[in-house]
Amino acid sequence: MSGIRRVATALAAAALLSTTVVAATAGSAAAAADAVAAGGYAAVIKRTSYGVPHITASNLGSVAFGQAWAYAEDRFCDLADQVVKVRSERSRYFGPGPDNANLATDFAYANLGVMEKAQAQAATMTGDTRDMVNGFVRGYNAFLATKGAARVPGWCAGQPWVKPITAVDLLAYDRDIALLASGGALLAPIAAAAPPSAAALAVSKQQVKDDFAQLTEQSRAVSSNGWALGADKSQTGKGMLIGNPHFPWEGELRFWESHLTVGSSLNVYGASLGGLPGVQIGFTDKVAWTHTVAAGARYTFYSVNLVPGQPTKYTVDGTPEAMTGKPVTLKVKQPNGSLADVTRTMYSTRYGPVLDLSAIDPSLGWNEFSAITYRDANIDNDKLIPTWLAMARASDTNGLKNAIAANQGIPWVNTIATDSAGNAFYTDSSPTPNLSPASIAEWASNPLGLLDGSNSANAWVVAPGARSPGLVPFARQPQLTRRDYVFNSNDSHWVPNANQFLTGFTPLQGPEGTPLTVRSRQNVKLINSQAKFDLAGLGTTILSGDTYTAAQLAAYTVSSCQARGHTPVVVDGTAVDISAGCTVLASWDKQFELASRGAVLWRETVGAVVAANPEADPLNQAGPLFGVPFNPADPTRTPRGAPASPDALLQGLARGMQRMRAVGLALNVPMSQVQYTVKNGQKIPVPGSTENIGIANMAQYQAMPGSSLEPFMDPGTFVPGSDLTDKGYVVNYGTSFLLTLAYTSSGPSAKCILTYSESGDRNSPQYTDQTLLYSQKRLRDCSYSTAAINADTKSVEVIAATA
Repeated sequence: MSGIRRVATALAAAALLSTTVVAATAGSAAAAADAVAAGGYAAVIKRTSYGVPHITASNLGSVAFGQAWAYAEDRFCDLADQVVKVRSERSRYFGPGPDNANLATDFAYANLGVMEKAQAQAATMTGDTRDMVNGFVRGYNAFLATKGAARVPGWCAGQPWVKPITAVDLLAYDRDIALLASGGALLAPIAAAAPPSAAALAVSKQQVKDDFAQLTEQSRAVSSNGWALGADKSQTGKGMLIGNPHFPWEGELRFWESHLTVGSSLNVYGASLGGLPGVQIGFTDKVAWTHTVAAGARYTFYSVNLVPGQPTKYTVDGTPEAMTGKPVTLKVKQPNGSLADVTRTMYSTRYGPVLDLSAIDPSLGWNEFSAITYRDANIDNDKLIPTWLAMARASDTNGLKNAIAANQGIPWVNTIATDSAGNAFYTDSSPTPNLSPASIAEWASNPLGLLDGSNSANAWVVAPGARSPGLVPFARQPQLTRRDYVFNSNDSHWVPNANQFLTGFTPLQGPEGTPLTVRSRQNVKLINSQAKFDLAGLGTTILSGDTYTAAQLAAYTVSSCQARGHTPVVVDGTAVDISAGCTVLASWDKQFELASRGAVLWRETVGAVVAANPEADPLNQAGPLFGVPFNPADPTRTPRGAPASPDALLQGLARGMQRMRAVGLALNVPMSQVQYTVKNGQKIPVPGSTENIGIANMAQYQAMPGSSLEPFMDPGTFVPGSDLTDKGYVVNYGTSFLLTLAYTSSGPSAKCILTYSESGDRNSPQYTDQTLLYSQKRLRDCSYSTAAINADTKSVEVIAATA
C-alpha cells in the first residue's frame, strides 16, 4: 500500500483539524469513534482507481458526512453555485445578467418559494432524512472550513459567494432538482409575468421560448437508455442491468460516483446528482436500478378569466378570487460594485405562479381579460432522499417497488430495475396530475394542454394513496415485472417490452399507441441481437456504433445515387453533383466508430432530411425516410424500410455535402477528427452520435446543459440547419455514468465509466482520466467487494467532526 495517503483528523472544540501523515495514527480511529459517541460524525474514505470514493461509517449521518466531504473534493463549486441560485442571490453577486437573466431566476425562485418550503421541511425533518441532510451539510462545510474559500478546488475558488451552507439550502436545492421538468423550466415566464398596467421585467423572449421548449420537449433535452434483463436473457440466470443516462457533461447536472456503506444496513454503489445525498442510479448485492426521463406531464397549465378592471383578480365558477401578491426585494450588484434594491410583486393563483407566455403566442400573455398560470406536481415533493434510500435497502425488485410506493418521491423519471433472483421491473412513478375524464378530454384537445382554470371542475382530483392531494396514486401508474427484459429510452410507458404493452393510463402519464423514436427502436434491436447476454456483451452492445437509419437506409441511398451517376441534385436552387458523396457512403462501414469514414456525411444527410421536412415527421412516419408506416401493433419495428422515392435522401446527401464543405471537411473525414470534447485544451475524440440517426450511445451539444454559471465549452459557429460547426461536433452531453451489471453466484459484477471523469477540478488527474478511457470505449471495474476495494485503494482519509 505504498503511496497511500491517510489523513488522521483530531477533534477540536468546534472545528475540524486535519493532519497529513504517512500512515494512520492510532489516535485517528479513536478520534472518529469519540466524534460519533459525542453526537458528531466520522467516516473513512477510500479512493480506488479513477478517484472513486468508497465511504464507510457507522451511521447514516456519518456516511452522508463522508459523501459530502468527498463530493466537495471533486465538485465543490457545483453545489456552491446552485445554493446561490436557489437563495435568489445571483443578482447580488453577478448583477442583473444579460437580458436580466439573473434577475429573472432570482425573482422566479422567490415566487416558487423553494426556500420557504425548505424551511418548513427542515423544521419537521425526522429520522433518516434528517440524519442524511445534517450529515451532508456538516461534511460540505467541514471541507470548506478546512480548505478555506480561496483554496477550494474548481472555478469558484476565492469568490465572495463561497460560503457555508445550511440544511435549508440543501433542501431547497434538492427541491429544485425535483422541479427540473416543471417549475425549473418556467423561470423566465414566471419572472416576466406582470399585470397589464404594471412594468414587466424585461427578459429575453428567446429565453422564454427556450425554457418552454425545454419543458415541452423534456424527454429529448435530457435522455437515457435503461435495460433490465431477467433470468431468461442472462447467461448467469440472474438479473442484469444497463444504466445509460444521457446527461450533461458540464454544469450542475453531471453525475458523480460514490459507494456508501453503513455496517450491514446499507451497501450501495452508483451515481448521484451533486447536492442530493445518497445514490440515485446504482446497485446493491441484491437489486440494481437505473432511470430514464419520463415522457408525461408534471404540471398543468390553466387560463383564468379576470375580473374586468381588476387584473389581479380572477373568477372561479363566477366568484371573484384575488391573486396572492408576494413583494420580493433583491439586492442587485451595480456596475460600480455597490448594491441597490430592486422590488417587484410576484403573483400567483390558487394553482401556482402566473406566467407570461406571450413570446410563444401573444394570447398567452397577461392581458385585461385573462392570465396563464400553472400547477406543479413536484413543488411539494420532499421525498427524494427517503425514496432512494429505501430503494437501496430493498432485497429484490418487489421490495424496490414497495419502496417507491411508500414514498412516491421519484420526480420525473422512469425506473428500470433488476435483482439477483432474475426479475426485471419497470415503472413510471413520476408525479402525474389526476384529472377527471372531462378535464382529460379538454387537456388533450389543446396543443398546450391548457385547461380552463375558472371552472373548478378542472381542478386536480384527490385520490387515496397519492403522495400529495391531486396526484395519480402509484397503484394506478404503469408498472410491469417480467423474466426476460424491460427497457425504456425516453418514450412513454406504453412499450416496456416488444411483446407487452401498457395501455389505459391517463394521457398525462404519457402518450400511448404512438411511434417510438429511432433510438428506442434501435435499443430493441440491440436487446434482440443476443439470445442471452454476458457482462462484457452488455457494454459492447450499448456502445455499438450500429444505427437504425444506416441499417435501414444506407444501402438504398447508395444504390439510388449510383444509379443517378453524375446527374446533379438541385437543392435550394443549386445543382450538386452527389457522386463524390455516393462514393464515400459506398465505402463506409455503416458504423459510427471513431475510425469510420462516411459517418459524418450520413449524420448530415439524415439531419438535412429531418430539417427539410419538419411537418412530415420523417423519423416517426412513413414518407421521406421510411417506406413501411408505423403500426401500433408492431411499434418496435415500424416505421422501417426504404421509402418509395429516394429523392429526399438524395437531396439530404447533397445538403450534407454542402454543409461539410462549408466548414472545410473532407467528405470521408474520420469521425475522430470531427467529434470531440475539450479538457484543459486537449481535444479528446468521443464515440456515439445524435438522436436523429438512431444510435443508443448518444453524443452531442447542448447550448445550456444546466443552470450553472461555470463557463461552458465553445461549440463554434453552427452551419445553418445543422449541429455541425466550424469546430466540428463539440460534445458536452450524452452518455454520462454508464453502468453495466450482472448478478452472479458470487454477487454483483459491474463495469462502468463516468465519461467526463470524477473531478471537476482542472488540476486533478481525475479531470480527464475516464474521458480518455471512454474515447476508447473501455469500461472499468466497479469495485464493490471489500477485497476488491482494498486491492485497488489509492488513498485513505479518516475524517471526523463534532456535531
